[in-house]
Amino acid sequence: MRTCVVCRTAAPRGTFVRIVRDPEGRLFVDRLLKAPGRGAHVCYDRSCLEQSLRRKAYNRAFEGPVAPMEAEALVAAVVAAIDARIDDRLALARRAGQVRSGGQALSSLEGVAFLLLAEDAADDSAERLIGRARTAEIPWIRHGTAARLGEVLGKGRRIAAGLTDAAVAAALDLDFERRNRVLVAAGTGSR
Repeated sequence: MRTCVVCRTAAPRGTFVRIVRDPEGRLFVDRLLKAPGRGAHVCYDRSCLEQSLRRKAYNRAFEGPVAPMEAEALVAAVVAAIDARIDDRLALARRAGQVRSGGQALSSLEGVAFLLLAEDAADDSAERLIGRARTAEIPWIRHGTAARLGEVLGKGRRIAAGLTDAAVAAALDLDFERRNRVLVAAGTGSR
């Protein structure tokens, strides 16, 4: 169990963002939860992230000074870590044969547990896929570009990817929910 340095909520380790201090006193997000040394845990919530800096929670957690950091920089680092984790999950799912992508492969969403659509997908294609996902009650989200999605999947440009493994789909859904909680105060959520 870990405790948020701001709101004091206790929960299992993977529930929080882990912040670590490097030897120079700079803070960084430990996205793999494996960096050596002491870590400070913070909720995936923009207000907890902002307050952790305002209240100097890291100075107390690390029992010493940390380099100054702007709240927007911390939020951006957390979002970048979540995005990297999303890319990692998609790449691993592709290698395990748990992803279908491309118009032909997604002409039917049978067996798809989660649908990821590129933000720059053409409106008619996106609406067609979203309509099918809604009808089949499949969670979906628009995120990233078609070029980036294709790159992560080891393919050319892709406007959509369907995850067929329920556990991977649930993990991705949680990553996107956390991402939105971090971004929501700024009004920049992507769901």
